[in-house]
Amino acid sequence: MEKKLIESDFLKVEYDFIEYYVGMAKMVVYWHVKALGFEVIAYCGPETGYPEQCSYYIVKNDIKLVITSASNPKSYQIVSFVDLHGNGIKRIGVKIKDVPTFYQNALEKGAVPMRFPYTISDAHGSVDMASVKIFDDNEIVFVDYDKYDGVFMPGFEPVESGEWDFDKEESYLQDIDHIASALRINEIKIWETYFNNIFSSKTVSCFDERQKDGENKIGMYLKVLQTDDKQVNNVLVEPDQHKNTQVQLFIDQNYGSGIQHIAFSSSNIFKSVEILRKNGVKFTSFPDSYYNNLRKKYPKLDVDKMQKHGVLCDVIDDTFLLQVFTAPIGDRATFFYEIIQRVNYYEGFGLDNIHALFEAMEEEVMMNKS
Repeated sequence: MEKKLIESDFLKVEYDFIEYYVGMAKMVVYWHVKALGFEVIAYCGPETGYPEQCSYYIVKNDIKLVITSASNPKSYQIVSFVDLHGNGIKRIGVKIKDVPTFYQNALEKGAVPMRFPYTISDAHGSVDMASVKIFDDNEIVFVDYDKYDGVFMPGFEPVESGEWDFDKEESYLQDIDHIASALRINEIKIWETYFNNIFSSKTVSCFDERQKDGENKIGMYLKVLQTDDKQVNNVLVEPDQHKNTQVQLFIDQNYGSGIQHIAFSSSNIFKSVEILRKNGVKFTSFPDSYYNNLRKKYPKLDVDKMQKHGVLCDVIDDTFLLQVFTAPIGDRATFFYEIIQRVNYYEGFGLDNIHALFEAMEEEVMMNKS
């Protein structure tokens, strides 16, 4: 009997893995292990039957990353991506049920196919996969592991015990909260419809700070898309043609639209920042006026602690979001990480902080002029 999915099955999607294409995988893996506390679980490459790549599967709690580089110049897909974009995210893996049926449904709703459903297998079973296009040079990979009991997926073998063992302190990073992408002007509507159709997600927030009529606006347009169970959250951002912003800088140095940052949730953001900073991770700093304004607005908050660690805070009623941003982790001013902690079930995305930071920076400019 043919297996069929009901509509509710299409809502049961969640982030699985994020795959990076980089110039030298082993060095990027080393940084994630030493700086962020990841563990190397498995490896795929020429030694395991895949002659054109070297891929490391690394994990921190529920965060799963695949770091991939080319093993020879013939690996044109990897080499060309890195040549154009630098080190960056190529694929978002999403775990689903019944890849062929889900994929066909996605195509009917407008998804652009990259690889039609296929199966890979080894002694541990089989994995069903398929992929669709997003942005200029990225993909969403649909994955179903129901028939597989290996370490990750076929082609990956466990790393030897002790090979990647380093003394490291707990970094408290837990899972992927959301993925943010930088788009060209007028692309948001295209990809908003695309994602919402494929994942049955909804647009839950809109932040329009594009300049017009001489107003002093921040200079960006942002939308947040979220599935009903809040397992898949996509943040889409456009720059403003009238103002230079970090969104436009990403597009310029990435040579196109793409994934700008991943937000990792932390169970203790202050400890995360403390450990990561000790490990050499650099964070974006914020003006003192931001924290002075925060003290005035929320006198009961421990703003001194936030300022000491460079942590931002967004408050909604009795819930709040703590957040920090790393500096770009590569040579280009493109991809970076965000670390957040949601307190008392905070459900927003820190959009008020964008205003607060803008106002604080304007105050700093005025003070420096006086």
